[in-house]
Amino acid sequence: MAGIKFDRVSKYFGKMAAIKEVSLEIQDKEFLVLVGPSGCGKSTLLRMIAGLEQMTSGSLYIGGQLVNNLPPKDRNIAIVFQNYALYPHMTAYDNLAFGLKIRGMDKKSIRERVMEAARILDIEPLLGRKPKAMSGGQRQRVAIGRAIVRNPKVFLFDEPLSNLDAKLRGQMRLEIARLHQKLQTTIVYVTHDQVEAMTLGHRIAVIEQGEIQQVDTPQNLYNYPKNRFVAGFIGSPPMNFIEGTIEKEQGVLFFQDQQKAFRATITGRPALEPYAGKAVTLGIRPEHIHTTPVKGGAHYAPLNVSIQLVERLGHESFAFATLQGQSIAARLNAEEEIAPPCTLTLFATLEKMHFFNGQTGAAI
Repeated sequence: MAGIKFDRVSKYFGKMAAIKEVSLEIQDKEFLVLVGPSGCGKSTLLRMIAGLEQMTSGSLYIGGQLVNNLPPKDRNIAIVFQNYALYPHMTAYDNLAFGLKIRGMDKKSIRERVMEAARILDIEPLLGRKPKAMSGGQRQRVAIGRAIVRNPKVFLFDEPLSNLDAKLRGQMRLEIARLHQKLQTTIVYVTHDQVEAMTLGHRIAVIEQGEIQQVDTPQNLYNYPKNRFVAGFIGSPPMNFIEGTIEKEQGVLFFQDQQKAFRATITGRPALEPYAGKAVTLGIRPEHIHTTPVKGGAHYAPLNVSIQLVERLGHESFAFATLQGQSIAARLNAEEEIAPPCTLTLFATLEKMHFFNGQTGAAI
């Protein structure tokens, strides 16, 4: 068993809190992704699992064992870094074998483990090459292989794909997902890329300023964000936010933006009743804004916007617009013929709107 448990863990650098009272349980064989902006503390959490960073307070358990004072070499953890950390003077084979030699393993066992890792990662042809003769993706495969040969209880990945181009990142995401299926071990993966997080993680922990904002499945994070930060971080392009108030006239609730340029009638949202007369933030994702009302019974609110830019990606397009100074993005069909700059009426799906407390940012 290789579950991981953080129990009220904090980490201070001087007076600055990098991690604040984090409690989190990672299940055995789970693929958990730690995601958040740069400097939020996700890599610090990972390094504490590895024993490379000491906790200021709290308790950390791996496989049910308290490891606060256990040195890294005794934790049976393997970590893959962003910069590969390969020995440049060694071949791929020797890089894979080095840690096992240090442990005193016999040559036959070392070769068996190295060749098995090479087979899993399809890097047998690379075993005689040195890192300088490999591409970035090949080096990363060797770095992952070096972790596999140790047969660890937990794999840690610290932004392993950041140095690769977009095509290679896509390929390596698939490789890492397949690797987890084959090895069936616990993986904790750090990234600032929410696309990586959404495609790889069984669950995702969204972190901001050293605090976990929400831990959930990718789909639940997307559909039911607990606060404005999570809603804005998950999704690409990010969720649109419009500041305004909840108003009530003749018993009907509606949202009114600050510039009174947009109004949306609210139905079936009893949780918003107490917010009549109060400031809230409306959130709606670009894919829920259309150029024409979509048939099928959904309700819409019109947005009279000024289109500034259209990005055409082949299979779809993104329109970037302003609504009285507020930025709005909409995901459109590739066939939409829009020539900016221009004015246009878009239609926002009422049922897909999110509302957040104007003061705390919590979802309503």
